[in-house]
Amino acid sequence: MLIKVAGELFNERAFDAVTTEMIGARAGVTGPALYRHFPSKQALLIAVLEDPLNELLVHARETAAEVTDPRKALEEMIDYHVKRSLQNVPSTLVFLKNEHNVPEDERHRMRRMMRLYAEEWSGLVSRLRPDLSDAQTRILTHAVFSMINAVPQFNSGLDPDIVATTIRTAAINALLIPADAV
Repeated sequence: MLIKVAGELFNERAFDAVTTEMIGARAGVTGPALYRHFPSKQALLIAVLEDPLNELLVHARETAAEVTDPRKALEEMIDYHVKRSLQNVPSTLVFLKNEHNVPEDERHRMRRMMRLYAEEWSGLVSRLRPDLSDAQTRILTHAVFSMINAVPQFNSGLDPDIVATTIRTAAINALLIPADAV
């Protein structure tokens, strides 16, 4: 609960503008209670960033290893990423807004996790779209990440299932339909 609440606040405001009292109030605990779970506000920020990244990476690796059909594997990874983005503020948005508050070694480690995650997707897209260069595959993959991660910032008022289906379809089309086929 603290991680989710802190993620929302770190996304709404910069790290320095968020107090432990604000986090505690939104989570329904006292500000100092945060220190029973995390040694510092910065440690909480690292957890906000690291936990979802790790979940995405683990899921992508497992999916790529277990699902033999590359299209099905990619669709499962898209579905999972969309679901996670609709449930929680995407950690990449929080990272971009607050990375200067993350120690350099942690920042490098998180960027590496992001690259490894993108490589799982790119590997599948490369198998499905041999017409694309490696650079084009990476561009498309990152563009789809940006699209998925931006959805929570847009309060459409639509049913979350409709949003998920719309984004899923757009992601699959962006990654799999050649530009000259549109």
